[in-house]
Amino acid sequence: MTHTPHSCSVTHGFTLVELLIGMALLGIIGAMSINSYQSTRNPARDAARTVHAAFFSLRSQAMSNTQARRLVLVGGTDLVLQSALRCSETTQTNWTQIGSVNLESATQSVTLTAPTPTTTDATVPSGTKLVACFTSRGQASTAGWLRMTDGKHTYKVEVALGGGVQTSAQ
Repeated sequence: MTHTPHSCSVTHGFTLVELLIGMALLGIIGAMSINSYQSTRNPARDAARTVHAAFFSLRSQAMSNTQARRLVLVGGTDLVLQSALRCSETTQTNWTQIGSVNLESATQSVTLTAPTPTTTDATVPSGTKLVACFTSRGQASTAGWLRMTDGKHTYKVEVALGGGVQTSAQ
């Protein structure tokens, strides 16, 4: 009796077609995840959250220190936080800068707009806009708002006379 070798061979691994299908599926999943991540980026919302937090901080500082605190928009991207004895201070020298928030570096391409003051306030330098001033009781002396736009999204942060702060999508 003679012994004949088996002619069936066992192959291990993947075929070229299986590899190409696997790479195509990974590419599709990667493209979907990048698209999903891009849609979660929202610079206007991030700026609105920063402004909202600044308003809350100013109001709580005004109540705890029994001094007026205000937020002034300088240029188009800088928010200056200032302190004085009362919101009705009439000279700029009575206002002390206690901090600032620069929204340009954190949120590229966000446009900030605020209402034009209805009165000519000598304490607000030219080129700036008074957004809101909180009294020592936590109330706003004037209602104000700030709008953030990044081309796709628009958010508005409003301060009510009672001192409440509201952020809404526009």
